[in-house]
Parts: sequence; C-alpha cells; structure tokens
Amino acid sequence: MRIGVQYDDLKERVGGILNLVPEPIGLSMLAMPVARSLQVAQRTGMLGQLAAGPASARELAERLQLREQGTLRVLEVLTVAGILKLGGESFQIAPRQRKWLDPGSDTYVGDFLADNIHYWEWWQDLEALVRDGRSVELHDKPPEDPYWRSYITGQYQLAKLSSAAVAKAVQLPAGARSLLDVAGAHGEFSMALCRRHEGLVATVVDLPGSARIGREIVAEAGMSERVHHVEGDMFVTDLGGPHDGALVFNIIHHLSPEQVCGLFARVAQALRPGAPLCVLDLYDRPSGQAPDSGSYLGLFFHLTSGADTYSIEQVSGWLRDSGFEQAKVRRLPQLPGLALVRSVRVG
Repeated sequence: MRIGVQYDDLKERVGGILNLVPEPIGLSMLAMPVARSLQVAQRTGMLGQLAAGPASARELAERLQLREQGTLRVLEVLTVAGILKLGGESFQIAPRQRKWLDPGSDTYVGDFLADNIHYWEWWQDLEALVRDGRSVELHDKPPEDPYWRSYITGQYQLAKLSSAAVAKAVQLPAGARSLLDVAGAHGEFSMALCRRHEGLVATVVDLPGSARIGREIVAEAGMSERVHHVEGDMFVTDLGGPHDGALVFNIIHHLSPEQVCGLFARVAQALRPGAPLCVLDLYDRPSGQAPDSGSYLGLFFHLTSGADTYSIEQVSGWLRDSGFEQAKVRRLPQLPGLALVRSVRVG
C-alpha cells in the first residue's frame, strides 16, 4: 500500500501533469489530518456510532458530548479519504470500510486504530533518531501501564486477519504436542495452531505487561487449557521443551544481529531435532532493488527500537549458524510485504 497524490478535478490533474502543483507540500501537510482524524474518530466514538447507522455531525456531537464544528470537520476529512460517505447531512461508513470499522465484524480493527495515538507521539521523535540515533523503546513500559492493553488488543485484531493462513504455512509435524511462541503476546497464532492440531499445547513467553493482556484474550477465546503464558525476558526465561515447533513472529526487527543470533540459539536448544522454527517478519529488500511500501514499516521499526529490518539471506544464515537447516520462504496474500521463513532444527 502506498500513499500518493490524487487530484480532485481536471484542472488539478492538468496542473499536476505540468508540475505546477507542489506535491511535497500536499504529502507533508495533507497526510496528517487523515491519520489524526481516523484516530480521533475512533477514540471519541464517532466511528462506533456510525457503525450502528448514519448520523449527522450535530447528532454525533450531541450523543458523544463533542463540539459540532470540530466533529463536522473530522467527518468531512474522512469522507474525502473514502472512509465515510455523505448523504444530505448524514454521514455513514463507506461499504468497503465497514468490515474493518464495524465492532460486530470478525475483521474489526478499531482498537488498532485507537492505539495509533501512540504512533503519532513517536513520530515526533523522528528528527532525534536521524540526528542523534535516539529511538523510542515501545516495550519499555511497566506491566501496569494502560499502554499494554491498547497495544496488545490492537495487535490481536491484526493477527486474527491472517492467523489461519499462517497456521497452515507453519506446517507443524504430524502429532505435534508442544509449541513455543516467543514474544507471542495475544497468543492468537498459538490459538490458531491449536485449533488446527488436535492435542497441541502452546507456551507463550512474553513480558509481564504483554502476558497479562494475552491471558485475558486467550481466556475469552476459551483456550486457556491449551495456551499458557510464561512471563519473562525471552533472553533469560526458561523456554521449556523439548518442543515440536517454535514461532518467532514480528520481533527480530526490534533486535540487533547479535541478539537475533542469541535468540535463535536459545530456541534451538528448546526444540526437538526435526522441529521447525518459523520467523514471520518484514524483511529488507534485496540489494539493488528499489524501495517499496515496506520502507514505511522499515522506518517505523527503526524509530521504535533503534534496530532494523534484515534480509531473508541474513536471517537464513543466522538460522544455519544456530543449528538449523536451509530455510524455506513462504509469502502470504494476507500479509503483503511480510514473509514466513521456516527452518528445521538439525537432528
């Protein structure tokens, strides 16, 4: 997905073709109100109200105790962005967006949108990252911080969109009984694998704040007997085992190369010979390839950890050095830009 310039009418398009319109200003100035309006509309309850039915700005302002003029301007921005539709004075969620914004939908991502408020704050520190190398440590929060609920709930909603396809791609061996899920937080990928493999039990190792919310999510899903959380640092905590498979999902982009190698070696010791380790992540493009939409996330990951994305070749090499066979790569349509690298522990 790329963010680009779209012109409203023929005159604007002609101006764009002739390069009379300063597109850098449009990208710098106009992307901000779209992002912020989405976050505010979710956090104030506007989108939740519109999921129940059309409403005018005045009606929403009265129901939610908001200012009418500010509410109207936010709704108008979201209409221009294609999130809402306007009929007369009433706004409604665009049909294409309802599956994502209706709380009753299985593909609802509203909590992730609400959590983006933290992203807005982090992006303010981009200049410090570029000038001085100072990054944001998004996992450096006390366990009781409300941030964890917002963060893990949002990540859970995203994971549900792809977990069934990912569980199939992991290809656990027949008769697998034990799964290790490193930094698995909400536990959705473990739950998907347990649903797919009768008799499988999963252990999710994560930080206390993350594990606390993850336990609640797993309990609500009725999977507490099969998915268990262990609180602790993945570099120190006993990983148990021997396990029949392991997941390291969406975490290595927060680690240095030395930390990645150390983690792979620890996981190898916790696996049976022949058991797979699957590493799902955003990978750096091959050398010489032009930047693509993955560059947006690459910068975000660097901002929020100081680490970087790595190439599939790098990660495959680190897996071999840690006692795994040659890796195989799977790409899934549900996860554009990401790849699942699967490697089996040497016997």
